[in-house]
Amino acid sequence: MKQYMVGREIEENYYRTDYENRLTDEVALRAEHINTEVLKDVSLELHYGEILGIGGLTDCGMHELGQVLFGLRRPVAGSVCTGDGTPLKNPSGALKKKIAYISKNRGKEALMLSSTILENICLPSLDKLKKGLLVTPGAEKAFALKYADLLSVKMDRITQNVMYLSGGNKQKVAVAKWLGTDADIYIFDCPTRGIDVGVQSDIYDLLERLRKKKKAILMISEELPEVIGMSDRILILKDGSLTAEIGRSKNTTENTLIHYII
Repeated sequence: MKQYMVGREIEENYYRTDYENRLTDEVALRAEHINTEVLKDVSLELHYGEILGIGGLTDCGMHELGQVLFGLRRPVAGSVCTGDGTPLKNPSGALKKKIAYISKNRGKEALMLSSTILENICLPSLDKLKKGLLVTPGAEKAFALKYADLLSVKMDRITQNVMYLSGGNKQKVAVAKWLGTDADIYIFDCPTRGIDVGVQSDIYDLLERLRKKKKAILMISEELPEVIGMSDRILILKDGSLTAEIGRSKNTTENTLIHYII
């Protein structure tokens, strides 16, 4: 059925198959005692070269946590900083420290639906594309095509409006725009929400490639198999509080996580 849906064979298990302890001492991102209307005294460290999974029910606070880490939401108390101690208080500061944020809400936060694929991919990287005070159309087109091709975006042309793409290809554009910034830290909020199994497989492959390049990845997900299958460590949130930290293991099951979620 999966093969017929996507037009190619999908392996039965497309999650990671390694279980070695890969956690390094190099901290990429640190949150200390974060409190908001939802979150209650949440602290965490994200390390380079790891995928840190955040799991829980939809309203547990995990989506708010992603926004706080990128500076989109100001905490009532607590702080966020990079591993070198630089405070992070807003998205512009996060961008300067090479942090990318792919929102759960593609239509309202991750993409400009009435703009072109080219415009969406180039937007976060305009400063990099400038020659003097100008960005040439040729430079924009070459840049957008490079990252659209890298993510295998299915499109009629690079100037096609994003609103006409499928859900999976919209997600690929949302990811491509941040890959173009050459970020070191990625915050993925529900990276495979509402997309088919073929694109899911592509996203998992991308996450693994980023991890192998020693990028730091925080993956927020409501899908427990995804959290278990892709994470080096898992943090569980319940009613705004952290209830468990679980290391990568063959013995971790959905029931293991549900025990701390419910």
